[in-house]
Amino acid sequence: MTDWVLIMIAAVACYAFVTYLEHKKKLDLIDRGLWKPEEKQERPEHKLITGLLFFLLGVALLVGSCLPGVEPGLVGGLRISGLLTTAAGVALLIAHSITSKKSLGLFRPKAPP
Repeated sequence: MTDWVLIMIAAVACYAFVTYLEHKKKLDLIDRGLWKPEEKQERPEHKLITGLLFFLLGVALLVGSCLPGVEPGLVGGLRISGLLTTAAGVALLIAHSITSKKSLGLFRPKAPP
């Protein structure tokens, strides 16, 4: 049990360190005047692809938990992880639809009368 906790702590620490290095790199580029803000623009297609990946992964976990021969103790975990990944996929698909509508100009603020 403690092995998994240590692995999770190490993973979070590595992620925090990489994020810190990226932030420090960005600040250094800003100080030198070499940073271009449009460099890291995320396109809505990335959210669509990621959303479909999570959605299909969640559906696969849910279907896998319903197959016969799966241990009863494992079924609950598979269903919960399937529901979580499906929800993440649906959230990313909704985010894609909203950002693509914004980029098309469908969400325009109404002019005051």
